[in-house]
Amino acid sequence: MMIMNEWYLPAFGTLALSGASDWVLICCVAVAMVEKELLHPGLVGLVVARDFLLVGGAFYKRASSLGWKWNSWSDFCNLDAIQREKVQPLFISKVNTVFQLMLVAGALLQPEFGTEETQNYITYLGWLVATTTMASTVGYGVKYYQLRPRT
Repeated sequence: MMIMNEWYLPAFGTLALSGASDWVLICCVAVAMVEKELLHPGLVGLVVARDFLLVGGAFYKRASSLGWKWNSWSDFCNLDAIQREKVQPLFISKVNTVFQLMLVAGALLQPEFGTEETQNYITYLGWLVATTTMASTVGYGVKYYQLRPRT
């Protein structure tokens, strides 16, 4: 709402608070920023596609580990923690998250405080986010194929 109403400084503050408490929904923020032409739609599409791939991959891995049979979503989600699986994020994924937050923060501040030079930095940061997003996606793919059971 803040982005759509062009309240960029309050949106930046909300982003900082959200990022600090780890509940930011980058996807929603990024889509609003595309609407206001603050972020490139291709970059946002790449980031969202990666997240869908990761969620889909986690769903596939869990479902296949249960033999594609479970009695309830509680069983599937392992709410009783009988068959706990710990997901270890890759270092490149953590770096990617930091770059994403930097990009969103910079792009939110650009309309209020930016210059042509800072816009160039945002463009470079966008390319960096694209690169680390791709590297993270490939990294998780490699990790999955290394850890999957051999048949």
